[in-house]
Amino acid sequence: MRTTALIVLFTLAALPLHAQGPQDMERDSWSGPISPGSVIRIDNPYGDIRLRHGGSENNLEVAAIFQQLAIDGSRLELETEIGDDAAVITIARIALNGEPTTKVPRGDKARVDVAIMVPEGTTVEARGTNGLIEAHGVHTDVDLQTTGGRIRVAKHGGRIKAHTDRGAMEITLVTGVTKKPQHLSSVTGSITVFTPADNDLDITMATSGTMTTDFTLMVEHHDHEEPNKKATAVVGDGGPMLEITSKRGEIALRRVVTEDTN
Repeated sequence: MRTTALIVLFTLAALPLHAQGPQDMERDSWSGPISPGSVIRIDNPYGDIRLRHGGSENNLEVAAIFQQLAIDGSRLELETEIGDDAAVITIARIALNGEPTTKVPRGDKARVDVAIMVPEGTTVEARGTNGLIEAHGVHTDVDLQTTGGRIRVAKHGGRIKAHTDRGAMEITLVTGVTKKPQHLSSVTGSITVFTPADNDLDITMATSGTMTTDFTLMVEHHDHEEPNKKATAVVGDGGPMLEITSKRGEIALRRVVTEDTN
């Protein structure tokens, strides 16, 4: 078994279990080649999405844990569609009559958590609702969006674009991994960004909530606007733009110490 497959199985085993008992648990997986430079689109409105580094080969691996607790008899299923330039991974709800449905009955507890090994040279678009979206050690550009769920990104080798309405966001930036502009945003959710002092960035921040920083900020107040505070900061020698915006959420820009490799 290849190393990436082992990592998928380990990640899958580490996914949170919320089921009532072992009889409620199901597992499904998919693995196969995708075209170089593909866009990987993931839509899971029923649980967590975890992204991990999948190596330099153009092979995509998906693993999922299902908790089939729907009170109306519907089921959640893993669907994959592989095209010439895109790989689409969807968690779909299938009604008793076998037709897809988006209707979620009140009190429904069905859930699925997904782990995905992301090959280098691709881009990722992940969409969730109230579950966690987490990217750890992924070497590609990501676009992450959730309504009420949390977003966490660490040891990331690429551009980050992320949005959550109400969830908390925690992003740790790595020095010099992208020259592209990066965007982090929320409506009321808090945003915390960790960056080394040697990371060359031009940063703009805006919110009506509080701002906390370990760097020097130039702040402008706009009392009758929302957001009512806008700030700029230069990290290192300045460079690619990082935009952090929230309507009312807290924003924190924190300094972290770069690991000593000597």
